[in-house]
Amino acid sequence: MTTTLQLGWLDGSILVCYVIVLASIGWWAAHKTAKTTDDYFLASRSIHWLVTTASFFATCISALTFVGTPGEGYSADYRYLFSNLGDIGATFFIAAVFLPHFQRLRVTSIYQAVAERFGPEARTAASGYFLITRTLASTVRIVAIAKVLEVVSGGAIPYSGCVVITVGAILCYTTLGGGRAIAYTDLMQFFLLFGGSVAALVYIVWHVPGGVSGIIEVGRHAVKPDGTVYNKFNFLELLKPDNLWLLFFLTLWGFFNSSASYGSDQDMMQRLLACSDQRKARWSLLIWGLAGIPVTFLFLSIGASLYAYAHFFPSFIQGMTDTDHVFPRFILSVMPHGLRGLLFAAIASAAMGSADSALASLSTAFTMDFYKPFWGKNASEEQCVKVSKMSFVGFGVLFLVFALCLRNLDSLLWLAFRLISFTYGPLFGLFIVAIMTDWKVKARKILPVMFGYTAVTFGMAMYAWHVKTTGFSALGAAEFWSKLHTDWWRWYIIGGALTVPAFARLLRETD
Repeated sequence: MTTTLQLGWLDGSILVCYVIVLASIGWWAAHKTAKTTDDYFLASRSIHWLVTTASFFATCISALTFVGTPGEGYSADYRYLFSNLGDIGATFFIAAVFLPHFQRLRVTSIYQAVAERFGPEARTAASGYFLITRTLASTVRIVAIAKVLEVVSGGAIPYSGCVVITVGAILCYTTLGGGRAIAYTDLMQFFLLFGGSVAALVYIVWHVPGGVSGIIEVGRHAVKPDGTVYNKFNFLELLKPDNLWLLFFLTLWGFFNSSASYGSDQDMMQRLLACSDQRKARWSLLIWGLAGIPVTFLFLSIGASLYAYAHFFPSFIQGMTDTDHVFPRFILSVMPHGLRGLLFAAIASAAMGSADSALASLSTAFTMDFYKPFWGKNASEEQCVKVSKMSFVGFGVLFLVFALCLRNLDSLLWLAFRLISFTYGPLFGLFIVAIMTDWKVKARKILPVMFGYTAVTFGMAMYAWHVKTTGFSALGAAEFWSKLHTDWWRWYIIGGALTVPAFARLLRETD
Protein backbone atom coordinates (compact mmCIF):
# COMPACT_ATOMS: atom_id res chain seq x y z
CA MET A 1 0.00 0.00 0.00
CA THR A 2 1.32 3.42 -0.89
CA THR A 3 1.71 5.68 2.10
CA THR A 4 2.71 8.97 0.56
CA LEU A 5 1.22 12.21 1.72
CA GLN A 6 -1.52 13.40 -0.60
CA LEU A 7 -3.21 16.51 0.70
CA GLY A 8 -5.82 18.21 -1.41
CA TRP A 9 -6.58 21.91 -1.36
CA LEU A 10 -9.28 21.32 1.26
CA ASP A 11 -6.86 19.49 3.58
CA GLY A 12 -4.30 22.21 3.14
CA SER A 13 -6.87 24.91 3.86
CA ILE A 14 -7.88 23.23 7.12
CA LEU A 15 -4.28 22.92 8.28
CA VAL A 16 -3.47 26.50 7.30
CA CYS A 17 -6.52 27.76 9.20
CA TYR A 18 -5.43 25.76 12.23
CA VAL A 19 -1.94 27.28 12.17
CA ILE A 20 -3.34 30.80 11.66
CA VAL A 21 -5.67 30.45 14.65
CA LEU A 22 -2.80 29.17 16.83
CA ALA A 23 -0.59 32.05 15.81
CA SER A 24 -3.41 34.55 16.38
CA ILE A 25 -4.07 33.31 19.90
CA GLY A 26 -0.34 33.43 20.70
CA TRP A 27 -0.11 36.97 19.31
CA TRP A 28 -3.18 38.08 21.29
CA ALA A 29 -1.89 36.57 24.53
CA ALA A 30 1.59 38.03 24.02
CA HIS A 31 0.11 41.53 23.84
CA LYS A 32 -1.44 41.08 27.29
CA THR A 33 1.92 41.72 28.91
CA ALA A 34 2.58 39.48 31.91
CA LYS A 35 4.33 41.43 34.64
CA THR A 36 4.34 38.66 37.26
CA THR A 37 4.91 34.92 37.25
CA ASP A 38 1.36 34.41 38.53
CA ASP A 39 0.02 36.26 35.48
CA TYR A 40 2.41 34.55 33.06
CA PHE A 41 1.78 30.98 34.27
CA LEU A 42 -1.80 31.18 35.61
CA ALA A 43 -3.21 34.19 33.69
CA SER A 44 -3.78 35.84 37.10
CA ARG A 45 -6.22 33.00 37.88
CA SER A 46 -8.76 34.56 35.53
CA ILE A 47 -9.63 31.70 33.14
CA HIS A 48 -13.35 30.87 32.91
CA TRP A 49 -14.18 27.44 34.28
CA LEU A 50 -15.53 26.17 30.95
CA VAL A 51 -12.25 27.10 29.27
CA THR A 52 -10.44 25.44 32.18
CA THR A 53 -12.44 22.26 31.66
CA ALA A 54 -11.67 22.18 27.94
CA SER A 55 -8.01 22.93 28.63
CA PHE A 56 -7.82 20.11 31.17
CA PHE A 57 -9.41 17.72 28.66
CA ALA A 58 -6.92 18.76 25.99
CA THR A 59 -4.06 18.23 28.45
CA CYS A 60 -5.24 14.72 29.34
CA ILE A 61 -5.94 13.66 25.73
CA SER A 62 -2.55 13.64 24.10
CA ALA A 63 -1.24 12.33 20.79
CA LEU A 64 -0.44 9.28 22.90
CA THR A 65 -4.21 8.78 23.31
CA PHE A 66 -4.84 9.46 19.63
CA VAL A 67 -2.16 7.01 18.46
CA GLY A 68 -1.49 4.58 21.31
CA THR A 69 -5.06 3.86 22.46
CA PRO A 70 -6.35 2.87 18.99
CA GLY A 71 -3.20 0.73 18.74
CA GLU A 72 -4.22 -0.97 21.99
CA GLY A 73 -7.77 -1.52 20.72
CA TYR A 74 -6.40 -2.91 17.46
CA SER A 75 -3.88 -5.33 18.97
CA ALA A 76 -5.67 -6.27 22.21
CA ASP A 77 -9.15 -5.67 23.66
CA TYR A 78 -11.06 -3.28 25.93
CA ARG A 79 -9.31 -4.33 29.14
CA TYR A 80 -7.55 -0.98 29.41
CA LEU A 81 -11.00 0.61 29.80
CA PHE A 82 -11.41 -0.83 33.28
CA SER A 83 -8.57 1.26 34.67
CA ASN A 84 -10.95 4.22 34.24
CA LEU A 85 -13.05 2.93 37.13
CA GLY A 86 -10.18 3.84 39.41
CA ASP A 87 -9.71 7.10 37.53
CA ILE A 88 -13.21 8.23 38.53
CA GLY A 89 -12.43 7.60 42.19
CA ALA A 90 -9.13 9.47 41.80
CA THR A 91 -10.78 12.61 40.43
CA PHE A 92 -13.24 12.71 43.33
CA PHE A 93 -10.42 12.20 45.83
CA ILE A 94 -8.16 14.90 44.37
CA ALA A 95 -11.06 17.35 43.92
CA ALA A 96 -12.15 16.89 47.53
CA VAL A 97 -8.75 16.78 49.29
CA PHE A 98 -5.77 18.01 47.26
CA LEU A 99 -7.16 20.78 45.03
CA PRO A 100 -8.84 22.72 47.89
CA HIS A 101 -5.56 22.59 49.82
CA PHE A 102 -3.59 24.05 46.89
CA GLN A 103 -6.24 26.70 46.32
CA ARG A 104 -6.25 27.67 49.98
CA LEU A 105 -2.48 28.22 49.92
CA ARG A 106 -2.74 30.08 46.56
CA VAL A 107 0.37 28.35 45.28
CA THR A 108 1.74 28.80 41.78
CA SER A 109 3.78 25.61 42.00
CA ILE A 110 2.09 22.81 43.94
CA TYR A 111 5.48 21.86 45.42
CA GLN A 112 5.23 25.00 47.52
CA ALA A 113 2.67 23.02 49.54
CA VAL A 114 5.33 20.43 50.34
CA ALA A 115 7.63 23.18 51.60
CA GLU A 116 4.89 24.29 54.01
CA ARG A 117 5.23 20.97 55.83
CA PHE A 118 8.76 19.71 55.29
CA GLY A 119 10.83 22.75 54.36
CA PRO A 120 12.69 23.83 51.21
CA GLU A 121 14.69 20.60 50.85
CA ALA A 122 11.54 18.55 50.37
CA ARG A 123 10.18 21.10 47.91
CA THR A 124 13.35 20.92 45.82
CA ALA A 125 13.30 17.13 45.83
CA ALA A 126 9.61 16.90 44.92
CA SER A 127 9.91 19.46 42.14
CA GLY A 128 13.05 17.73 40.86
CA TYR A 129 11.16 14.45 40.69
CA PHE A 130 8.48 16.17 38.65
CA LEU A 131 10.95 17.87 36.29
CA ILE A 132 12.69 14.61 35.42
CA THR A 133 9.56 12.49 35.14
CA ARG A 134 7.39 14.95 33.23
CA THR A 135 10.20 15.70 30.78
CA LEU A 136 10.54 11.99 29.95
CA ALA A 137 6.81 11.20 29.96
CA SER A 138 5.95 14.22 27.81
CA THR A 139 8.70 13.27 25.42
CA VAL A 140 6.71 10.10 24.68
CA ARG A 141 3.91 12.36 23.45
CA ILE A 142 6.35 14.11 21.16
CA VAL A 143 7.45 10.70 19.91
CA ALA A 144 3.81 9.85 19.14
CA ILE A 145 3.17 12.89 16.96
CA ALA A 146 6.58 12.61 15.30
CA LYS A 147 5.76 9.01 14.37
CA VAL A 148 2.52 10.21 12.82
CA LEU A 149 4.27 12.89 10.79
CA GLU A 150 6.87 10.39 9.64
CA VAL A 151 4.18 7.98 8.41
CA VAL A 152 2.16 10.78 6.84
CA SER A 153 5.16 12.05 4.90
CA GLY A 154 5.92 8.56 3.63
CA GLY A 155 9.45 8.97 4.96
CA ALA A 156 10.05 12.18 3.02
CA ILE A 157 10.51 13.97 6.35
CA PRO A 158 12.85 11.95 8.61
CA TYR A 159 11.86 11.24 12.20
CA SER A 160 14.37 13.78 13.52
CA GLY A 161 12.87 16.46 11.27
CA CYS A 162 9.38 15.62 12.53
CA VAL A 163 10.56 16.10 16.13
CA VAL A 164 12.08 19.49 15.33
CA ILE A 165 8.91 20.66 13.54
CA THR A 166 6.68 19.55 16.42
CA VAL A 167 8.73 21.12 19.22
CA GLY A 168 9.35 24.31 17.23
CA ALA A 169 5.64 24.81 16.52
CA ILE A 170 4.73 24.41 20.18
CA LEU A 171 7.41 26.82 21.36
CA CYS A 172 6.22 29.53 18.99
CA TYR A 173 3.00 30.31 20.86
CA THR A 174 3.72 28.99 24.37
CA THR A 175 6.82 31.09 25.00
CA LEU A 176 5.12 34.31 23.93
CA GLY A 177 1.69 33.89 25.48
CA GLY A 178 2.31 31.74 28.56
CA GLY A 179 -0.65 30.26 30.44
CA ARG A 180 -3.26 32.47 28.78
CA ALA A 181 -2.24 31.38 25.26
CA ILE A 182 -2.17 27.73 26.32
CA ALA A 183 -5.66 27.86 27.88
CA TYR A 184 -7.31 29.30 24.78
CA THR A 185 -5.40 27.21 22.24
CA ASP A 186 -6.43 24.19 24.29
CA LEU A 187 -10.06 25.30 23.93
CA MET A 188 -9.77 25.19 20.15
CA GLN A 189 -7.87 21.91 20.30
CA PHE A 190 -10.60 20.41 22.48
CA PHE A 191 -13.19 20.84 19.71
CA LEU A 192 -10.81 19.50 17.08
CA LEU A 193 -9.99 16.44 19.17
CA PHE A 194 -13.54 15.33 19.72
CA GLY A 195 -14.85 16.41 16.34
CA GLY A 196 -12.04 14.60 14.53
CA SER A 197 -12.18 11.39 16.57
CA VAL A 198 -15.97 11.02 16.31
CA ALA A 199 -15.85 11.72 12.57
CA ALA A 200 -13.11 9.09 12.18
CA LEU A 201 -15.07 6.39 14.01
CA VAL A 202 -18.23 7.09 12.00
CA TYR A 203 -16.28 6.93 8.75
CA ILE A 204 -14.59 3.62 9.69
CA VAL A 205 -17.86 1.99 10.76
CA TRP A 206 -19.52 3.17 7.54
CA HIS A 207 -16.84 1.48 5.41
CA VAL A 208 -16.62 -1.86 7.23
CA PRO A 209 -18.90 -4.43 5.56
CA GLY A 210 -21.83 -4.99 7.89
CA GLY A 211 -21.11 -1.84 9.90
CA VAL A 212 -21.25 -2.26 13.67
CA SER A 213 -22.42 -5.89 13.46
CA GLY A 214 -19.54 -6.69 11.08
CA ILE A 215 -17.03 -5.12 13.46
CA ILE A 216 -18.41 -7.09 16.41
CA GLU A 217 -18.41 -10.35 14.46
CA VAL A 218 -14.76 -9.97 13.45
CA GLY A 219 -13.79 -8.83 16.96
CA ARG A 220 -15.42 -11.89 18.53
CA HIS A 221 -12.95 -14.10 16.64
CA ALA A 222 -9.86 -11.90 16.77
CA VAL A 223 -6.48 -13.61 16.45
CA LYS A 224 -3.32 -12.71 18.33
CA PRO A 225 0.09 -12.88 16.60
CA ASP A 226 0.71 -16.27 18.27
CA GLY A 227 -2.51 -17.66 16.78
CA THR A 228 -4.65 -17.48 19.94
CA VAL A 229 -8.30 -16.65 19.21
CA TYR A 230 -10.01 -14.23 21.60
CA ASN A 231 -13.06 -11.96 21.84
CA LYS A 232 -12.35 -8.22 21.84
CA PHE A 233 -15.89 -7.46 22.99
CA ASN A 234 -16.27 -9.87 25.87
CA PHE A 235 -16.73 -7.04 28.40
CA LEU A 236 -18.06 -9.42 31.05
CA GLU A 237 -14.93 -11.59 30.95
CA LEU A 238 -13.38 -9.65 33.82
CA LEU A 239 -16.50 -10.20 35.95
CA LYS A 240 -15.98 -13.97 36.03
CA PRO A 241 -14.75 -15.28 39.41
CA ASP A 242 -11.35 -16.19 37.97
CA ASN A 243 -10.83 -12.64 36.72
CA LEU A 244 -12.21 -10.58 39.61
CA TRP A 245 -8.72 -10.15 41.00
CA LEU A 246 -7.59 -8.65 37.67
CA LEU A 247 -10.56 -6.26 37.66
CA PHE A 248 -9.76 -5.20 41.22
CA PHE A 249 -6.10 -4.73 40.36
CA LEU A 250 -6.83 -2.61 37.28
CA THR A 251 -9.19 -0.44 39.31
CA LEU A 252 -6.68 -0.09 42.14
CA TRP A 253 -3.87 0.75 39.73
CA GLY A 254 -6.10 3.24 37.92
CA PHE A 255 -6.90 4.99 41.20
CA PHE A 256 -3.30 5.33 42.35
CA ASN A 257 -1.93 6.13 38.91
CA SER A 258 -4.51 8.86 38.28
CA SER A 259 -4.33 10.24 41.82
CA ALA A 260 -0.57 10.56 41.50
CA SER A 261 -0.87 12.19 38.07
CA TYR A 262 -3.57 14.67 39.09
CA GLY A 263 -2.46 15.38 42.64
CA SER A 264 1.34 15.50 42.45
CA ASP A 265 1.90 16.62 38.86
CA GLN A 266 2.14 20.36 38.20
CA ASP A 267 1.18 19.73 34.58
CA MET A 268 -2.33 18.57 35.47
CA MET A 269 -2.93 20.85 38.43
CA GLN A 270 -1.77 24.08 36.75
CA ARG A 271 -4.81 24.17 34.46
CA LEU A 272 -7.11 24.02 37.49
CA LEU A 273 -5.21 26.62 39.52
CA ALA A 274 -5.67 29.14 36.69
CA CYS A 275 -9.48 28.96 36.99
CA SER A 276 -11.30 32.09 38.17
CA ASP A 277 -13.83 30.08 40.20
CA GLN A 278 -12.26 27.72 42.72
CA ARG A 279 -15.39 25.65 43.26
CA LYS A 280 -16.01 25.17 39.55
CA ALA A 281 -12.36 24.24 39.04
CA ARG A 282 -13.14 21.18 41.15
CA TRP A 283 -16.11 20.47 38.90
CA SER A 284 -13.76 20.57 35.91
CA LEU A 285 -11.77 17.73 37.42
CA LEU A 286 -14.89 15.71 38.28
CA ILE A 287 -16.30 16.15 34.78
CA TRP A 288 -13.10 14.75 33.31
CA GLY A 289 -13.26 11.75 35.66
CA LEU A 290 -16.77 10.89 34.50
CA ALA A 291 -15.94 11.54 30.84
CA GLY A 292 -12.80 9.40 30.93
CA ILE A 293 -14.63 6.14 30.26
CA PRO A 294 -16.52 7.27 27.12
CA VAL A 295 -13.38 9.00 25.81
CA THR A 296 -11.26 5.87 26.27
CA PHE A 297 -14.07 3.74 24.84
CA LEU A 298 -14.14 5.99 21.78
CA PHE A 299 -10.45 5.56 20.99
CA LEU A 300 -10.40 1.83 21.77
CA SER A 301 -13.39 1.45 19.45
CA ILE A 302 -11.47 3.18 16.67
CA GLY A 303 -8.75 0.55 17.10
CA ALA A 304 -11.19 -2.37 17.23
CA SER A 305 -12.98 -1.05 14.14
CA LEU A 306 -9.68 -0.75 12.30
CA TYR A 307 -8.98 -4.39 13.16
CA ALA A 308 -12.24 -5.34 11.42
CA TYR A 309 -11.42 -3.07 8.48
CA ALA A 310 -8.02 -4.75 8.09
CA HIS A 311 -9.77 -8.15 8.18
CA PHE A 312 -11.83 -7.24 5.12
CA PHE A 313 -9.10 -5.22 3.41
CA PRO A 314 -5.79 -6.88 4.40
CA SER A 315 -3.75 -4.78 1.96
CA PHE A 316 -4.38 -1.88 4.33
CA ILE A 317 -1.86 -3.23 6.87
CA GLN A 318 0.60 -4.73 4.41
CA GLY A 319 4.13 -4.03 5.59
CA MET A 320 2.98 -2.48 8.88
CA THR A 321 5.20 -3.53 11.80
CA ASP A 322 4.03 -1.14 14.54
CA THR A 323 0.39 -1.17 15.70
CA ASP A 324 0.81 2.46 16.82
CA HIS A 325 0.83 3.29 13.09
CA VAL A 326 -2.57 1.76 12.32
CA PHE A 327 -4.70 4.88 12.84
CA PRO A 328 -2.30 7.32 11.10
CA ARG A 329 -2.01 4.85 8.22
CA PHE A 330 -5.79 4.70 7.84
CA ILE A 331 -6.04 8.47 7.85
CA LEU A 332 -3.32 8.70 5.25
CA SER A 333 -4.38 5.97 2.85
CA VAL A 334 -8.16 5.63 3.17
CA MET A 335 -9.87 8.78 4.43
CA PRO A 336 -11.08 11.32 1.88
CA HIS A 337 -9.66 14.79 1.48
CA GLY A 338 -11.15 17.24 3.92
CA LEU A 339 -11.68 14.65 6.61
CA ARG A 340 -8.02 13.77 6.23
CA GLY A 341 -7.01 17.36 6.89
CA LEU A 342 -9.37 17.52 9.88
CA LEU A 343 -7.79 14.41 11.42
CA PHE A 344 -4.26 15.68 10.82
CA ALA A 345 -5.21 18.88 12.61
CA ALA A 346 -6.82 16.85 15.43
CA ILE A 347 -3.70 14.75 15.95
CA ALA A 348 -1.55 17.86 15.91
CA SER A 349 -3.94 19.36 18.48
CA ALA A 350 -3.61 16.28 20.68
CA ALA A 351 0.16 16.59 20.64
CA MET A 352 0.22 20.32 21.20
CA GLY A 353 -2.54 20.34 23.82
CA SER A 354 -0.52 18.05 26.09
CA ALA A 355 3.01 19.16 25.23
CA ASP A 356 2.32 22.89 25.62
CA SER A 357 0.90 22.40 29.12
CA ALA A 358 3.87 20.20 29.97
CA LEU A 359 6.27 22.95 28.92
CA ALA A 360 4.33 25.49 30.97
CA SER A 361 4.33 23.32 34.09
CA LEU A 362 8.02 22.47 33.75
CA SER A 363 8.85 26.14 33.37
CA THR A 364 6.67 26.95 36.38
CA ALA A 365 8.34 24.35 38.59
CA PHE A 366 11.83 25.41 37.52
CA THR A 367 11.16 29.13 38.04
CA MET A 368 9.26 28.88 41.33
CA ASP A 369 11.11 25.96 42.95
CA PHE A 370 14.67 26.41 41.69
CA TYR A 371 15.35 29.84 40.19
CA LYS A 372 13.57 31.96 42.81
CA PRO A 373 14.84 30.11 45.92
CA PHE A 374 18.44 29.64 44.73
CA TRP A 375 19.50 32.18 42.10
CA GLY A 376 16.74 34.78 42.00
CA LYS A 377 16.10 35.61 45.64
CA ASN A 378 16.34 39.32 44.89
CA ALA A 379 15.13 39.16 41.28
CA SER A 380 12.20 41.31 40.19
CA GLU A 381 9.02 39.75 38.84
CA GLU A 382 9.89 41.00 35.35
CA GLN A 383 13.24 39.22 35.55
CA CYS A 384 11.50 36.04 36.68
CA VAL A 385 9.16 36.22 33.70
CA LYS A 386 12.18 36.51 31.37
CA VAL A 387 13.76 33.47 33.01
CA SER A 388 10.46 31.63 32.62
CA LYS A 389 10.44 32.25 28.88
CA MET A 390 14.04 31.06 28.62
CA SER A 391 13.18 27.89 30.53
CA PHE A 392 10.36 27.21 28.03
CA VAL A 393 13.00 27.03 25.31
CA GLY A 394 15.37 24.99 27.46
CA PHE A 395 12.82 22.30 28.18
CA GLY A 396 11.78 22.31 24.53
CA VAL A 397 15.38 21.42 23.64
CA LEU A 398 15.28 18.60 26.22
CA PHE A 399 12.07 17.31 24.62
CA LEU A 400 13.84 17.25 21.29
CA VAL A 401 16.91 15.38 22.58
CA PHE A 402 14.96 12.77 24.56
CA ALA A 403 12.49 12.20 21.70
CA LEU A 404 15.37 11.23 19.44
CA CYS A 405 16.57 8.73 22.04
CA LEU A 406 13.19 7.15 22.86
CA ARG A 407 11.92 6.48 19.36
CA ASN A 408 12.19 2.68 19.38
CA LEU A 409 11.26 1.93 22.99
CA ASP A 410 8.22 -0.23 23.77
CA SER A 411 4.54 0.42 23.03
CA LEU A 412 3.80 4.13 23.34
CA LEU A 413 0.69 3.74 25.48
CA TRP A 414 2.40 1.79 28.25
CA LEU A 415 5.80 3.46 28.01
CA ALA A 416 4.44 6.70 29.45
CA PHE A 417 2.92 4.83 32.40
CA ARG A 418 6.17 2.96 33.04
CA LEU A 419 8.18 6.17 33.12
CA ILE A 420 6.05 7.76 35.84
CA SER A 421 5.70 4.61 37.95
CA PHE A 422 9.17 4.88 39.53
CA THR A 423 8.77 8.43 40.79
CA TYR A 424 5.11 9.47 40.97
CA GLY A 425 4.24 6.73 43.48
CA PRO A 426 6.63 7.92 46.21
CA LEU A 427 6.00 11.55 45.23
CA PHE A 428 2.26 11.04 45.72
CA GLY A 429 3.04 9.39 49.04
CA LEU A 430 4.93 12.51 50.10
CA PHE A 431 1.91 14.67 49.23
CA ILE A 432 -0.37 12.35 51.20
CA VAL A 433 1.73 12.86 54.31
CA ALA A 434 2.00 16.62 53.72
CA ILE A 435 -1.71 17.23 53.11
CA MET A 436 -3.56 14.50 55.00
CA THR A 437 -1.57 14.08 58.22
CA ASP A 438 -0.17 16.19 61.03
CA TRP A 439 2.75 13.85 61.71
CA LYS A 440 5.96 15.52 62.77
CA VAL A 441 8.58 14.00 60.50
CA LYS A 442 11.72 15.68 59.23
CA ALA A 443 12.62 15.91 55.54
CA ARG A 444 16.01 14.27 56.18
CA LYS A 445 14.13 11.15 57.33
CA ILE A 446 11.38 10.91 54.72
CA LEU A 447 13.31 11.93 51.59
CA PRO A 448 15.71 8.93 51.74
CA VAL A 449 12.64 6.68 51.71
CA MET A 450 11.41 8.37 48.53
CA PHE A 451 14.84 8.20 46.87
CA GLY A 452 15.43 4.62 47.97
CA TYR A 453 12.10 3.38 46.66
CA THR A 454 12.75 4.94 43.27
CA ALA A 455 16.23 3.44 43.08
CA VAL A 456 15.06 -0.05 44.04
CA THR A 457 12.08 -0.15 41.65
CA PHE A 458 14.08 1.28 38.76
CA GLY A 459 16.79 -1.33 39.34
CA MET A 460 14.20 -4.09 39.42
CA ALA A 461 12.62 -2.81 36.22
CA MET A 462 15.94 -2.70 34.40
CA TYR A 463 16.76 -6.25 35.47
CA ALA A 464 13.28 -7.44 34.49
CA TRP A 465 13.75 -5.83 31.07
CA HIS A 466 17.11 -7.62 30.75
CA VAL A 467 15.55 -11.00 31.61
CA LYS A 468 12.65 -10.44 29.24
CA THR A 469 15.02 -9.46 26.44
CA THR A 470 17.68 -12.17 26.90
CA GLY A 471 15.65 -14.92 28.54
CA PHE A 472 18.40 -15.41 31.14
CA SER A 473 18.27 -14.57 34.85
CA ALA A 474 21.39 -14.83 36.99
CA LEU A 475 19.14 -14.47 40.05
CA GLY A 476 16.82 -17.26 38.98
CA ALA A 477 13.01 -17.02 38.83
CA ALA A 478 13.10 -15.94 35.18
CA GLU A 479 9.34 -16.30 34.92
CA PHE A 480 8.85 -13.87 37.83
CA TRP A 481 11.12 -11.23 36.28
CA SER A 482 9.50 -11.63 32.88
CA LYS A 483 6.05 -11.22 34.43
CA LEU A 484 7.27 -8.16 36.32
CA HIS A 485 8.26 -6.53 33.04
CA THR A 486 5.03 -7.29 31.20
CA ASP A 487 2.32 -6.98 33.89
CA TRP A 488 3.39 -6.49 37.49
CA TRP A 489 5.24 -3.20 36.94
CA ARG A 490 1.94 -1.47 37.84
CA TRP A 491 2.66 -2.30 41.47
CA TYR A 492 5.52 0.21 41.48
CA ILE A 493 3.27 3.26 41.71
CA ILE A 494 0.91 1.63 44.22
CA GLY A 495 3.81 0.54 46.41
CA GLY A 496 5.40 3.97 46.34
CA ALA A 497 2.19 5.72 47.36
CA LEU A 498 1.85 3.40 50.37
CA THR A 499 5.50 2.95 51.34
CA VAL A 500 6.30 6.62 51.97
CA PRO A 501 3.35 7.23 54.34
CA ALA A 502 4.06 3.92 56.12
CA PHE A 503 7.68 4.90 56.81
CA ALA A 504 6.65 8.46 57.69
CA ARG A 505 4.39 7.07 60.40
CA LEU A 506 7.20 4.91 61.76
CA LEU A 507 9.71 7.78 61.65
CA ARG A 508 7.42 10.45 63.08
CA GLU A 509 8.39 12.24 66.24
CA THR A 510 6.13 11.75 69.23
CA ASP A 511 5.52 14.39 71.84
